[in-house]
Amino acid sequence: MATEFWHGATGLGLANGFRDLGWLVEQIDVRDFLPHGRGIVSRIEARLLQKFHVADYNAAILRAVERCGATVFITVKGSFVTAGTLASLHARGVRTVNYYPDVEFEHVGTDRSVLSRYDLIVTTKTYHLDYLKDLVGSNRLAFVHHGYSPLVHRPVSVPADENDYEYDITYVGNPSPYKLAWLRHVVDAFPDRRIAIVGWNWANIAKGPAFERAIIGHAISGDFYAHLVGVSRINLALHSGPVRTPGWEDAVSTRSFEIPACGGFMLHVDNAEVRSLYDPDKEIGTFSTPGDLVGNIDRFLADADDRRAVAAAGHARAVPAYSLDARATEIANAIQRL
Repeated sequence: MATEFWHGATGLGLANGFRDLGWLVEQIDVRDFLPHGRGIVSRIEARLLQKFHVADYNAAILRAVERCGATVFITVKGSFVTAGTLASLHARGVRTVNYYPDVEFEHVGTDRSVLSRYDLIVTTKTYHLDYLKDLVGSNRLAFVHHGYSPLVHRPVSVPADENDYEYDITYVGNPSPYKLAWLRHVVDAFPDRRIAIVGWNWANIAKGPAFERAIIGHAISGDFYAHLVGVSRINLALHSGPVRTPGWEDAVSTRSFEIPACGGFMLHVDNAEVRSLYDPDKEIGTFSTPGDLVGNIDRFLADADDRRAVAAAGHARAVPAYSLDARATEIANAIQRL
Protein backbone atom coordinates (compact mmCIF):
# COMPACT_ATOMS: atom_id res chain seq x y z
CA MET A 1 0.00 0.00 0.00
CA ALA A 2 1.18 3.51 -0.84
CA THR A 3 -0.62 6.48 0.72
CA GLU A 4 -0.64 8.36 4.06
CA PHE A 5 -0.48 6.31 7.25
CA TRP A 6 -0.84 8.81 10.11
CA HIS A 7 -2.81 7.78 13.19
CA GLY A 8 -6.43 7.87 12.08
CA ALA A 9 -5.75 7.94 8.34
CA THR A 10 -7.93 5.87 6.03
CA GLY A 11 -4.79 4.21 4.65
CA LEU A 12 -3.67 2.89 8.02
CA GLY A 13 -7.19 1.76 8.93
CA LEU A 14 -7.49 -0.20 5.68
CA ALA A 15 -3.98 -1.65 6.03
CA ASN A 16 -4.88 -3.05 9.44
CA GLY A 17 -8.16 -4.35 8.05
CA PHE A 18 -6.27 -6.28 5.36
CA ARG A 19 -3.90 -7.62 8.02
CA ASP A 20 -6.89 -8.93 9.96
CA LEU A 21 -7.82 -10.86 6.81
CA GLY A 22 -4.42 -12.54 6.87
CA TRP A 23 -2.79 -10.35 4.22
CA LEU A 24 0.82 -9.21 4.58
CA VAL A 25 0.97 -5.45 4.02
CA GLU A 26 4.02 -3.33 3.21
CA GLN A 27 3.42 0.41 3.78
CA ILE A 28 5.06 3.15 1.70
CA ASP A 29 4.11 6.48 3.26
CA VAL A 30 4.00 9.35 0.75
CA ARG A 31 4.79 11.79 3.56
CA ASP A 32 8.26 10.23 3.90
CA PHE A 33 9.05 11.51 0.41
CA LEU A 34 7.14 14.76 -0.09
CA PRO A 35 7.46 17.74 2.30
CA HIS A 36 4.17 18.34 4.08
CA GLY A 37 4.97 21.15 6.49
CA ARG A 38 2.88 24.33 6.63
CA GLY A 39 5.81 26.71 6.87
CA ILE A 40 6.88 28.84 3.93
CA VAL A 41 10.23 27.03 3.58
CA SER A 42 8.50 23.66 3.30
CA ARG A 43 6.06 25.00 0.70
CA ILE A 44 8.87 26.50 -1.41
CA GLU A 45 10.88 23.29 -1.20
CA ALA A 46 7.84 21.24 -2.18
CA ARG A 47 7.32 23.31 -5.34
CA LEU A 48 10.99 23.39 -6.39
CA LEU A 49 11.81 19.75 -5.76
CA GLN A 50 8.47 18.05 -6.28
CA LYS A 51 9.44 16.10 -9.40
CA PHE A 52 12.48 14.62 -7.63
CA HIS A 53 10.46 13.67 -4.54
CA VAL A 54 7.76 12.11 -6.73
CA ALA A 55 10.39 10.08 -8.59
CA ASP A 56 11.82 8.82 -5.28
CA TYR A 57 8.36 7.88 -4.05
CA ASN A 58 7.52 5.90 -7.17
CA ALA A 59 10.90 4.17 -7.15
CA ALA A 60 10.27 3.14 -3.53
CA ILE A 61 6.91 1.64 -4.53
CA LEU A 62 8.53 -0.50 -7.23
CA ARG A 63 11.37 -1.59 -4.93
CA ALA A 64 8.89 -2.65 -2.27
CA VAL A 65 6.81 -4.63 -4.76
CA GLU A 66 9.92 -6.41 -6.04
CA ARG A 67 11.22 -7.08 -2.53
CA CYS A 68 7.93 -8.46 -1.22
CA GLY A 69 6.76 -10.26 -4.31
CA ALA A 70 3.50 -8.33 -3.97
CA THR A 71 0.47 -9.43 -5.97
CA VAL A 72 -1.74 -6.41 -5.22
CA PHE A 73 -0.94 -2.69 -5.04
CA ILE A 74 -3.46 -0.46 -3.24
CA THR A 75 -3.48 3.30 -2.85
CA VAL A 76 -5.88 5.83 -1.36
CA LYS A 77 -6.54 8.55 -3.97
CA GLY A 78 -3.33 7.66 -5.83
CA SER A 79 -1.65 10.98 -5.13
CA PHE A 80 1.69 11.23 -6.97
CA VAL A 81 1.55 7.63 -8.27
CA THR A 82 2.56 7.88 -11.93
CA ALA A 83 1.33 6.14 -15.05
CA GLY A 84 4.82 4.71 -15.50
CA THR A 85 4.66 3.05 -12.09
CA LEU A 86 1.29 1.50 -12.87
CA ALA A 87 2.65 0.21 -16.20
CA SER A 88 5.60 -1.38 -14.40
CA LEU A 89 3.26 -3.00 -11.88
CA HIS A 90 1.03 -4.36 -14.63
CA ALA A 91 4.10 -5.79 -16.41
CA ARG A 92 4.85 -7.72 -13.19
CA GLY A 93 1.29 -9.06 -13.04
CA VAL A 94 0.41 -6.94 -10.00
CA ARG A 95 -3.24 -5.91 -9.62
CA THR A 96 -3.63 -2.17 -8.99
CA VAL A 97 -6.44 -0.71 -6.88
CA ASN A 98 -7.37 2.90 -6.12
CA TYR A 99 -9.71 3.51 -3.17
CA TYR A 100 -11.00 7.02 -3.82
CA PRO A 101 -12.80 8.73 -0.90
CA ASP A 102 -12.68 12.37 -2.07
CA VAL A 103 -15.44 14.52 -3.54
CA GLU A 104 -13.64 15.35 -6.81
CA PHE A 105 -10.66 14.04 -8.76
CA GLU A 106 -8.64 17.24 -8.57
CA HIS A 107 -6.96 16.33 -5.29
CA VAL A 108 -3.32 17.43 -5.06
CA GLY A 109 -1.14 14.96 -6.93
CA THR A 110 -3.99 13.15 -8.72
CA ASP A 111 -4.43 12.92 -12.47
CA ARG A 112 -7.62 11.70 -14.13
CA SER A 113 -5.66 10.21 -17.03
CA VAL A 114 -3.72 8.06 -14.55
CA LEU A 115 -6.91 7.10 -12.71
CA SER A 116 -8.16 5.18 -15.75
CA ARG A 117 -5.09 2.91 -15.66
CA TYR A 118 -5.99 1.12 -12.42
CA ASP A 119 -7.38 -2.40 -12.59
CA LEU A 120 -10.00 -1.46 -10.00
CA ILE A 121 -11.37 1.86 -8.78
CA VAL A 122 -13.27 1.75 -5.50
CA THR A 123 -15.28 4.91 -4.89
CA THR A 124 -17.11 6.02 -1.76
CA LYS A 125 -19.38 8.36 -3.74
CA THR A 126 -22.57 7.24 -5.43
CA TYR A 127 -22.43 10.29 -7.69
CA HIS A 128 -19.08 9.07 -9.11
CA LEU A 129 -20.54 5.87 -10.48
CA ASP A 130 -21.83 7.04 -13.86
CA TYR A 131 -18.63 8.98 -14.57
CA LEU A 132 -16.40 6.05 -13.59
CA LYS A 133 -18.47 3.54 -15.57
CA ASP A 134 -17.78 5.65 -18.67
CA LEU A 135 -14.09 5.89 -17.70
CA VAL A 136 -13.24 2.26 -16.88
CA GLY A 137 -16.41 0.18 -17.28
CA SER A 138 -18.52 -1.50 -14.62
CA ASN A 139 -16.21 -4.54 -14.30
CA ARG A 140 -13.38 -2.36 -12.98
CA LEU A 141 -15.54 -0.38 -10.57
CA ALA A 142 -16.82 -0.94 -7.03
CA PHE A 143 -18.67 1.14 -4.46
CA VAL A 144 -17.60 0.92 -0.81
CA HIS A 145 -18.61 3.44 1.86
CA HIS A 146 -16.27 5.45 4.03
CA GLY A 147 -15.50 3.96 7.41
CA TYR A 148 -14.00 4.65 10.82
CA SER A 149 -10.64 3.40 12.13
CA PRO A 150 -11.16 1.10 15.14
CA LEU A 151 -7.74 1.96 16.57
CA VAL A 152 -8.67 5.64 16.77
CA HIS A 153 -12.41 6.20 16.59
CA ARG A 154 -13.70 4.67 19.80
CA PRO A 155 -15.22 5.97 23.03
CA VAL A 156 -12.19 7.31 24.89
CA SER A 157 -13.99 10.00 26.91
CA VAL A 158 -17.46 9.13 28.21
CA PRO A 159 -18.92 11.84 30.51
CA ALA A 160 -20.40 10.37 33.66
CA ASP A 161 -23.00 13.15 33.82
CA GLU A 162 -23.95 16.44 32.16
CA ASN A 163 -21.39 18.39 34.19
CA ASP A 164 -18.50 16.54 32.52
CA TYR A 165 -19.09 17.82 28.97
CA GLU A 166 -16.63 20.43 27.73
CA TYR A 167 -18.65 21.68 24.74
CA ASP A 168 -22.31 21.92 23.85
CA ILE A 169 -21.94 22.02 20.06
CA THR A 170 -18.87 20.98 18.04
CA TYR A 171 -17.95 20.93 14.37
CA VAL A 172 -14.64 19.47 13.12
CA GLY A 173 -13.59 19.90 9.50
CA ASN A 174 -12.10 22.15 6.86
CA PRO A 175 -13.82 25.45 6.07
CA SER A 176 -16.12 26.07 3.12
CA PRO A 177 -18.77 28.72 2.36
CA TYR A 178 -21.51 26.06 2.53
CA LYS A 179 -20.46 24.99 6.04
CA LEU A 180 -20.06 28.61 7.10
CA ALA A 181 -23.68 29.35 6.22
CA TRP A 182 -24.92 26.53 8.46
CA LEU A 183 -22.58 27.40 11.31
CA ARG A 184 -23.63 31.04 11.24
CA HIS A 185 -27.13 29.96 12.27
CA VAL A 186 -25.61 28.00 15.16
CA VAL A 187 -23.40 30.73 16.59
CA ASP A 188 -26.16 33.34 16.23
CA ALA A 189 -28.83 31.17 17.84
CA PHE A 190 -26.71 29.99 20.78
CA PRO A 191 -24.59 32.91 22.04
CA ASP A 192 -24.40 31.49 25.56
CA ARG A 193 -23.49 27.93 24.62
CA ARG A 194 -19.97 26.51 24.47
CA ILE A 195 -19.26 26.00 20.77
CA ALA A 196 -16.12 24.58 19.14
CA ILE A 197 -15.37 25.02 15.43
CA VAL A 198 -12.20 23.07 14.73
CA GLY A 199 -9.94 23.06 11.67
CA TRP A 200 -7.31 25.03 9.83
CA ASN A 201 -8.08 28.48 8.37
CA TRP A 202 -11.59 28.98 9.78
CA ALA A 203 -10.55 32.43 10.99
CA ASN A 204 -9.94 33.45 7.36
CA ILE A 205 -13.61 33.16 6.40
CA ALA A 206 -15.57 33.23 9.69
CA LYS A 207 -15.59 36.81 10.94
CA GLY A 208 -17.19 38.48 13.92
CA PRO A 209 -17.25 38.02 17.71
CA ALA A 210 -19.68 35.08 17.59
CA PHE A 211 -17.22 33.06 15.51
CA GLU A 212 -14.12 34.32 17.27
CA ARG A 213 -15.23 32.82 20.58
CA ALA A 214 -15.92 29.45 18.90
CA ILE A 215 -13.00 28.94 16.53
CA ILE A 216 -10.14 26.71 17.65
CA GLY A 217 -7.35 27.73 15.32
CA HIS A 218 -5.83 24.36 14.56
CA ALA A 219 -6.81 20.87 13.49
CA ILE A 220 -7.54 18.06 15.93
CA SER A 221 -7.09 14.44 14.90
CA GLY A 222 -6.37 10.98 16.22
CA ASP A 223 -6.99 10.28 19.89
CA PHE A 224 -7.72 13.94 20.60
CA TYR A 225 -10.44 13.98 17.96
CA ALA A 226 -12.06 10.94 19.61
CA HIS A 227 -11.83 12.72 22.96
CA LEU A 228 -13.41 15.89 21.58
CA VAL A 229 -16.36 13.99 20.12
CA GLY A 230 -16.93 12.29 23.45
CA VAL A 231 -16.93 15.50 25.51
CA SER A 232 -19.27 17.36 23.12
CA ARG A 233 -23.01 17.10 23.67
CA ILE A 234 -23.80 17.57 19.97
CA ASN A 235 -21.43 16.84 17.07
CA LEU A 236 -22.43 18.37 13.74
CA ALA A 237 -21.86 16.44 10.51
CA LEU A 238 -21.59 18.93 7.65
CA HIS A 239 -20.05 18.38 4.24
CA SER A 240 -18.36 20.62 1.70
CA GLY A 241 -21.47 21.47 -0.28
CA PRO A 242 -21.69 21.94 -4.06
CA VAL A 243 -18.44 21.61 -6.02
CA ARG A 244 -17.39 22.45 -9.57
CA THR A 245 -18.97 19.35 -11.14
CA PRO A 246 -22.76 19.77 -11.26
CA GLY A 247 -24.61 17.18 -9.20
CA TRP A 248 -21.54 16.14 -7.23
CA GLU A 249 -22.16 16.87 -3.55
CA ASP A 250 -21.41 14.76 -0.50
CA ALA A 251 -24.30 13.17 1.34
CA VAL A 252 -22.02 11.38 3.82
CA SER A 253 -18.32 11.55 4.68
CA THR A 254 -15.87 9.97 7.11
CA ARG A 255 -17.47 12.06 9.90
CA SER A 256 -20.74 10.21 9.30
CA PHE A 257 -19.06 7.06 10.61
CA GLU A 258 -16.40 8.39 12.97
CA ILE A 259 -18.72 10.38 15.26
CA PRO A 260 -21.00 7.45 16.19
CA ALA A 261 -17.97 5.14 16.47
CA CYS A 262 -16.52 7.52 19.08
CA GLY A 263 -19.77 7.29 21.02
CA GLY A 264 -20.79 10.85 20.17
CA PHE A 265 -24.26 12.17 19.42
CA MET A 266 -24.36 13.12 15.72
CA LEU A 267 -26.63 15.77 14.18
CA HIS A 268 -26.32 15.16 10.43
CA VAL A 269 -27.57 16.90 7.30
CA ASP A 270 -30.64 14.93 6.25
CA ASN A 271 -30.57 12.96 2.99
CA ALA A 272 -31.53 9.56 1.59
CA GLU A 273 -28.03 8.13 1.87
CA VAL A 274 -27.58 8.81 5.57
CA ARG A 275 -31.10 7.42 6.16
CA SER A 276 -29.97 4.17 4.51
CA LEU A 277 -27.24 3.92 7.15
CA TYR A 278 -28.94 5.17 10.33
CA ASP A 279 -32.46 5.52 11.70
CA PRO A 280 -33.14 9.26 12.27
CA ASP A 281 -34.25 10.23 15.79
CA LYS A 282 -33.29 6.76 17.04
CA GLU A 283 -29.62 6.48 16.04
CA ILE A 284 -28.76 10.03 14.92
CA GLY A 285 -30.36 13.45 14.71
CA THR A 286 -30.94 15.11 11.35
CA PHE A 287 -31.73 18.54 9.92
CA SER A 288 -32.57 19.91 6.49
CA THR A 289 -33.32 23.61 7.16
CA PRO A 290 -31.85 26.26 9.47
CA GLY A 291 -35.00 25.96 11.57
CA ASP A 292 -34.49 22.19 11.88
CA LEU A 293 -30.88 22.71 12.85
CA VAL A 294 -31.58 25.20 15.61
CA GLY A 295 -34.70 23.39 16.80
CA ASN A 296 -33.01 20.00 17.06
CA ILE A 297 -30.01 21.45 18.86
CA ASP A 298 -32.44 22.96 21.36
CA ARG A 299 -34.32 19.69 21.66
CA PHE A 300 -31.31 17.44 22.23
CA LEU A 301 -29.53 19.85 24.55
CA ALA A 302 -32.65 19.95 26.72
CA ASP A 303 -33.18 16.17 26.85
CA ALA A 304 -29.92 14.56 27.95
CA ASP A 305 -31.45 11.09 28.40
CA ASP A 306 -32.81 11.02 24.85
CA ARG A 307 -29.58 12.41 23.43
CA ARG A 308 -27.46 9.80 25.15
CA ALA A 309 -29.83 6.99 24.15
CA VAL A 310 -29.64 8.08 20.50
CA ALA A 311 -25.83 8.25 20.68
CA ALA A 312 -25.67 4.74 22.17
CA ALA A 313 -27.92 3.37 19.43
CA GLY A 314 -25.85 5.11 16.74
CA HIS A 315 -22.70 3.59 18.19
CA ALA A 316 -24.25 0.13 18.15
CA ARG A 317 -25.26 0.60 14.51
CA ALA A 318 -21.80 1.76 13.41
CA VAL A 319 -19.62 -0.62 15.41
CA PRO A 320 -18.30 -2.86 13.92
CA ALA A 321 -20.38 -2.79 10.71
CA TYR A 322 -19.02 0.54 9.44
CA SER A 323 -15.36 0.03 10.37
CA LEU A 324 -12.46 0.16 7.94
CA ASP A 325 -11.97 -3.51 8.84
CA ALA A 326 -15.35 -4.17 7.24
CA ARG A 327 -14.49 -1.92 4.29
CA ALA A 328 -11.22 -3.82 3.77
CA THR A 329 -13.24 -7.02 3.49
CA GLU A 330 -15.49 -5.42 0.87
CA ILE A 331 -12.46 -4.21 -1.11
CA ALA A 332 -10.83 -7.65 -0.84
CA ASN A 333 -13.99 -9.24 -2.25
CA ALA A 334 -13.95 -6.76 -5.15
CA ILE A 335 -10.30 -7.61 -5.83
CA GLN A 336 -11.12 -11.34 -5.83
CA ARG A 337 -13.80 -10.68 -8.46
CA LEU A 338 -11.09 -9.37 -10.77
